[in-house]
Amino acid sequence: MFSPQQFNPHILNQFLALTNVQELGIDHLNIPSFMPVIQQYFGHFLPTVHSLTLREPKGSHRQIIYFIGLFQHLEDLRLLYTWIGPQYEPVDDLTLVPPFTPPLQGWLLLANFMRVGLLKDMIDLLGGIQFRWVDFFGVDDMRLLLDGRMKMLETLRLYPTDPHGKEVFLKHM
Repeated sequence: MFSPQQFNPHILNQFLALTNVQELGIDHLNIPSFMPVIQQYFGHFLPTVHSLTLREPKGSHRQIIYFIGLFQHLEDLRLLYTWIGPQYEPVDDLTLVPPFTPPLQGWLLLANFMRVGLLKDMIDLLGGIQFRWVDFFGVDDMRLLLDGRMKMLETLRLYPTDPHGKEVFLKHM
């Protein structure tokens, strides 16, 4: 789990020196463990990161959306999970509102994504989603994103082996 406990003062200084990162990928980010001082750890990335990949992020819907909303220039987003099945969703803190509405006009990649409530909250809290390129595999209830909400969509990638893809085409396309 990626958490503040992994940072001693020396590692934290090295981490904070990374001020020109444009693509940030974090596996198993434990967002609740960074709250409420999350900007002290990630604030130096906020002006430069355009692409964010979160693999198996831990946290409530609002915590994950709050983290995404920290990056005011974010264009590309990848939320990746390793298996299809129920995904733990802690109780939300409804007071968390993202400080920015990032552009989110590049790539959206969702893999083995069963957190439908997170998608609904992301649409609501970030004022809709305007990605141009979308790549889905194993996404539960992807019609939330495809039912006319993505007016700028140019490319949609689905997979013939996707266990959820067949339902989309039969019912919604």
